[in-house]
Amino acid sequence: MISQESDEVKLLFIEEALSLHGEWLCDILVEAIEKNKLRRTDALLDSINYSSFTDNGNPGLRFSFFGYGRAVDMTGYKRNKHEVDTMHDIWGMKRNKLKRTSNRWYAKNMYAGYYKLVSKIMYGLGEQEIARLKGILENRKNATI
Repeated sequence: MISQESDEVKLLFIEEALSLHGEWLCDILVEAIEKNKLRRTDALLDSINYSSFTDNGNPGLRFSFFGYGRAVDMTGYKRNKHEVDTMHDIWGMKRNKLKRTSNRWYAKNMYAGYYKLVSKIMYGLGEQEIARLKGILENRKNATI
């Protein structure tokens, strides 16, 4: 019985951690898109969403948004490396250096968030958290009776 209760507490902890991470990830990606001014319409911002699911007893997090937003992030890596500056090469004029903005809104935040989630799940289940989760499970059992 104790092992089953322990498994329920762990499962509830993981489900809560995934849900909180989904909310955090949505917020941080919306903030990154707005900061980098990567939007022309609100379609990308409105499409950012997450959902929690359980597959064969294993909790998971599904994150979604329109694919063209990810394409914006990837184009930063696929720029032409051979730039031709004819005004400098032919006429000897001063190079016109444009300040490039970073558009790495997805990869930087997604993978930084992934490691944050892993550390939260690995090290976040302390005694106080176990007591709180046991209380939630007890309330659920009493509510269904």
